[in-house]
Amino acid sequence: MQLNRKTDYAFRTLIFLALQQELTNIDVIANCFAIARDHLTKIISRLAKLNYITTIRGKGGGLKLNPNTLKLSLAEIAIQFESSFKVVDCENPVCPLNGNCRLNRILDEASQAFLNTLTAYTLSDLLPNTAKEEQQVRKALQLKNIKSGVSY
Repeated sequence: MQLNRKTDYAFRTLIFLALQQELTNIDVIANCFAIARDHLTKIISRLAKLNYITTIRGKGGGLKLNPNTLKLSLAEIAIQFESSFKVVDCENPVCPLNGNCRLNRILDEASQAFLNTLTAYTLSDLLPNTAKEEQQVRKALQLKNIKSGVSY
């Protein structure tokens, strides 16, 4: 099971915004993760429509995380960006084994286990647990260090 790039980039963006202490813009995130700005703009738009982030237009504007997003399960987020969690499609092209094969059922079971695991974790579970971890992540993302530690 592999998530598509939109889901991957959505998770990266949400993690970045969860750690960011101030408004940021698309270019900062795009540069940080080497994502094409046009591609990221579409993802940001979707995140905003889902109310996972807040966008503020104009001078002094930017992006910030909706604090309620931290409580969402990873499955809830992934489902918004994945067209399907179906691993194989026995109908297109039509497989001659369709109806006589156990592979599809087994792969569906594996896919459900994948979703169950994502359901067990929230966005906040992806964030650093210790001051040392936070410092390392902030350095990797080129975020300013904060004195008070993790504030979510």
